[in-house]
Amino acid sequence: TRGEIKATFYDSLKDLFNETDYFDTQKQQDAFTLFLTKIKDGSLEIRKTKEPNHAKMYVFQNKREFDDAGTYPGALITGSSNLSLDGLKGRLELNAILRDKTDFEEGKEIFDELWETSIVLADKNNLAEFENAVIEKIWYEKRYKPYCFFLRVLDEYFSVNYDKDFKTAYEITNGNFYDLKYQTDAIKLALATIETHNGVIISDVVGLGKSIIASAVAHNLHLRTIIVAPPHLVSQWEDYTIDFNYNAKVFSSGKIEAALNYYKQKAAPNRNILVIIDEAHKYRNEFTADYSNLHNLCRGNKVMLLTATPFNNRPADIYSMVKLFQLPAKSTLKTVDNLGFHFNKLINQYNELRKKQRKHEIDEILLKQEADRIANQIRRIISPLVIRRSRLDLLGISDYREDLEKQNIGFAETGDPELLEYNLGNIQDLYIDTLEHIAPDFESEGEPVKKQYLAARYNAINYVKEHYHNTLKRKIEDAGFDYNLFIGMQRNLSKFMRRLLVQRFESSKKAFEISLEQMIKTSRNILNWINRRGKVPIFKKGYLPDIAESFGDDALDNEIMEASFEMEIEKLETRGLFELDIQYLENRFIEDINSDIQILEQIQKNWFGKSLPDPKKEHFAKILMRQIKNEPNRKIVVFSSYADTIDDLYETLKNKVRVIKYTSRESKNVKKTIELNFDAGKKADIQQNDYDVLAATDAISEGCNLHRAGTVFNYDIPYNPTRVIQRVGRINRINKKMFNRLYIYNYFPTNIGEGETRTKEITTLKMAMINAIIGEDTKVLTSDIELRSYFVDQYRKMVKANEVENWETKYRELLNRVKGTPEYETAKNIPHRSRIGRTAEKKRKGVLLFGRKKDVCIFKMSSNLIDTEILAPDEAFELLEAGILEQSHKVSADFDALYQNVKQTLFKNTAADKIEKSRRDTLDKITAIAQTEILSEEYINNLKNAAEIGALSGLSMQYIRQLKSKDFSTLPQRIEPDFLDRVIKMAREVDEGTESIILSEELR
Repeated sequence: TRGEIKATFYDSLKDLFNETDYFDTQKQQDAFTLFLTKIKDGSLEIRKTKEPNHAKMYVFQNKREFDDAGTYPGALITGSSNLSLDGLKGRLELNAILRDKTDFEEGKEIFDELWETSIVLADKNNLAEFENAVIEKIWYEKRYKPYCFFLRVLDEYFSVNYDKDFKTAYEITNGNFYDLKYQTDAIKLALATIETHNGVIISDVVGLGKSIIASAVAHNLHLRTIIVAPPHLVSQWEDYTIDFNYNAKVFSSGKIEAALNYYKQKAAPNRNILVIIDEAHKYRNEFTADYSNLHNLCRGNKVMLLTATPFNNRPADIYSMVKLFQLPAKSTLKTVDNLGFHFNKLINQYNELRKKQRKHEIDEILLKQEADRIANQIRRIISPLVIRRSRLDLLGISDYREDLEKQNIGFAETGDPELLEYNLGNIQDLYIDTLEHIAPDFESEGEPVKKQYLAARYNAINYVKEHYHNTLKRKIEDAGFDYNLFIGMQRNLSKFMRRLLVQRFESSKKAFEISLEQMIKTSRNILNWINRRGKVPIFKKGYLPDIAESFGDDALDNEIMEASFEMEIEKLETRGLFELDIQYLENRFIEDINSDIQILEQIQKNWFGKSLPDPKKEHFAKILMRQIKNEPNRKIVVFSSYADTIDDLYETLKNKVRVIKYTSRESKNVKKTIELNFDAGKKADIQQNDYDVLAATDAISEGCNLHRAGTVFNYDIPYNPTRVIQRVGRINRINKKMFNRLYIYNYFPTNIGEGETRTKEITTLKMAMINAIIGEDTKVLTSDIELRSYFVDQYRKMVKANEVENWETKYRELLNRVKGTPEYETAKNIPHRSRIGRTAEKKRKGVLLFGRKKDVCIFKMSSNLIDTEILAPDEAFELLEAGILEQSHKVSADFDALYQNVKQTLFKNTAADKIEKSRRDTLDKITAIAQTEILSEEYINNLKNAAEIGALSGLSMQYIRQLKSKDFSTLPQRIEPDFLDRVIKMAREVDEGTESIILSEELR
C-alpha cells in the first residue's frame, strides 16, 4: 500500500542517518540542511513510482529565460549512472545525453505520466508527517536531554555482552552452594572479561566467595585448567574441581616449573587453557624464576587472578600481575592509550615518593595524598579487568541487598581490636635484657649500649673490602645476577633475620627456642664452610628471592638453615648457590659471626638453661577457659604466625579445653574435621560439635569458613593489619550469620606497674620491639595509650581501605532505580552517533566521545585540534552526569573539527611508548645477537617484537642482556619459539573487532 511504501522509505532514511558516518563533515551537514530547506520551500519534491521501476532517467528542463524560442526546452540523461558527481563525471559509466527537442518531450511525457500516479514521499504539503517520521528520530536534529544521554551511556557501559548460556554455582553443584545474585553477576562478568581481555582479576573482599566464582567460571569455560595455589589450599582446590565438575590439575605455589612442564607436555599448547592463580599478589616480583615460569605459562592462555588486595600494593607489583595476561604496549585496555607508558610513569612517581620519605623530605599528609593519587590512577587503569565488591557494595546495590535479605543472609558487626595484656612477672629483667641484645637499632637512654646481635652471617656483602667492589660486581654479573638487586637482597636479608628473631621472641618461648637453636647451628656451619672452602656461601631461592616467600609463616628457610658443606656443591649451585671468596671480606666478618654466636648462646642459656615460667601462655589459658564458660556457643579461633607457637599452645591446652590445631603440616583429614566443627555453611545433619577452640597459623586463614566461631585471638603482635582482616574474614562469611557481633583480641606484654622504677625503660623497650616487628610507623609512639590507639587506627584504616564502596556502585544503583521510567525508555532508544551540546559547570570542556570495539568501551576527549585524551570511566561519568531537568542545545560550529580529531584516533595509541632503559638495552642486545646470524631470522624477529611490546618478563630480559656470545645459540632453550608464537598471536588478536561510535557530547 502507499502507506507501507512511505513508512519503509522513512525507516530506511532514518536508519541510514543513524547508523552511518553520513554527516561526518560540516559540508555534508550543510547539504542535508539545504535538502530539508528545499522540501520546505517547495523547490524539492520526492515521489516513488506506484509500480517498481529500476530504470534511471534524469529530466532537466530549462527555465523560459534560457529558451525563449522553445528550441532547446531541456535535456535527458538515461543510462547506468547515479545522480552524483562520481556517477555523471567522476568514473566510467554508460550514459546517453539527449538534447534533441523530440527526445526531451518524449522523456518528459513518460516522467509526467509516472509522476501523476506516483506516491508522495516528501513535499511541503506533507512536511509535518515527514518531520515526525524521520527528522525527529535522527541524531542530526533530535536533541535529547543530557540526563537521558547519561542513562544511555550507563546502560551501554554496564551491559555485559556475553550472550552464551552459562550455569550458576547453584546449578552446577545441584544446590550445594547458594544461589546469590552478586555471585551470578560476577560469573557472567568474569566470562565476558576473559573473552575480551584474556584474563580477569577477581578481587572481592575476604568472605564473599572468590574461589566459588572462579570455579563456576572454570566450569563454564570448558577448558583444561591449571590451578596454582598456596600449599595449604591445594586440597581445597582439588575439592572444588570435583564439586564444580571441571578438568583441572592443581599445583602448589612452589611447583610452578612443574605446572609449566605439565602444560608443555600434557595440556596441548596449541590450544587455550585456563590458568587460575590463587593469592596472585604473591607473584609480584618479575625477577624471580617462579614469576618467569608463571609468565610463560599464562602467555597466550586465559587467566584468572584471585587476590583480595589488588590496589594496596606498589605499582610495580600490580603491573607484574597485569602483565601475566596483558601486553604492555599492545593492551586490550582502553582506559589509557599505552599501558606500559602509564604504568612506568606511576612506578617512577612511586619510587620518587619513597625516596623522599626515606630522606624525610615530605610530610605525612602530602605523602598520603600522593600515595592515594597513585593508587587511584592504578584503579582507574585496571578497573575493566577487576571484579571487586565489598560488603558496602552488596548493601548499596538494591538488587544484591534484596536478594540477600530474601535468603536471610546478613553480616555481623565487627568491633575494634582489644588489647589483652599479660604480666611479665619474674622474667621482666630477662625480657628487657634480651630485647636490648636483639631489637634492631635500640638505644637506651643513659645506659651503655649492650653488644647486639648483628646477623652478620646473612650480610657478607656489608664486609667487602673497598678495592674489591668492582671485582665483585663482575663476578656477580658473570654468575647471572643483577648486582644492585643482589646487594639489596643481602642487606634486606640481614635486617629481616633480626626482625624475625624479635617476632618469634614475642610470639612464644618455644618459637624463640627453636630460632636460637637454628641460628646458632647455621652460623657454625658457615664458619665450617669458610674453613673448608675459603668461601662464603650465599644461598638464594631463585634468582632474586622474595624474603617473605623464603621465610614463610610456619618455619625459617630450611634451605638456608640446613645447607652444610657435606652437601654436593653442584646441586646447590643449580638451586641458586653463589660463593664469595673470603679474601674479599674484612676480618671483622668472622669476628662478628663469632660475636653473634656468643650472644645467642648466652641468651639460650639464660632462657632455657633452667626452668622459667611462661606468663603469656598461662594468662591466655585462663582467659580462654573463662570465655568458653561464659559463651559456650561462641567457638574461638586462636591465630599465631608460627607453627611452633601453635604446636606449643596445643600441647598446653589439649587437656584443659576441647581444642584442635591446624598448620600447613597437618593432614587433609584434619582440615575436614575443622570444617565439620567450624563451618556454619555445612548442612546441619553433618555438622559436628567436638571442638570449641581452633589454634591455627595463617595457613587456615585463606579459603576456609570458620563462622561457627565468633571470636579471634591474635596470639602474636599483629604487625600486618591486612592479615588481621583476613583472619577475621574466616569468621565473617557471606553464607550464614551466626552472631550479631564479632570480637577481636590482640595479645601484648605489659609492664609490672606504675610504682616500678623501670617502667619508662620497659615502655621504651616495648616500643623498640614494636618498631622491630612492625617497622618505621611506630617510631613516634611513646606510651601504652598511644600503642593501643595505633593498633585500633591501623585496623580501622585497613578495614576502610578494604571495605570501600566501589565507584561503580552508585551508578549501577542509579541505573537499577530508573529502569521502567519514561526517561529510561527514551534513553534506550537513543540511536548510535547521536550528539548533543551542553553548557554545564564541569571540570573539563571539549568534545567527549564514547565508543566501543567488541566489548571494550572507551571514552576519549579533545578540547583543541592537537591533543586527545582517554578518560577513565569514572572521570567520564562525572562529566556526563546531568540533572533530569537540564536541557541540551545544538553543537557549536567548532564541534565537527574536534569530533573528527577524536574519531580518527579513537582506538589508536597516541602516547609515545617511552622505552625504559632495561628494555632498550635488551633490544640492543637482540640486535647484536642478530648480527651474528647464529639464530634464525624468524626467531630473532619474533623475539624483537616480543621485547618491543613488553611481552618478556624482567628475568628473561635480564638473561638476554647478560648472555655471553658463546651462549647465543642456547637462547631458544630459555625463551622458546612456542612462547614467542603465543605472544605474536596475542598481539594480532588485539586489533580485531569493529569500532563503533556510540555517542558524543560537547561541553562548553
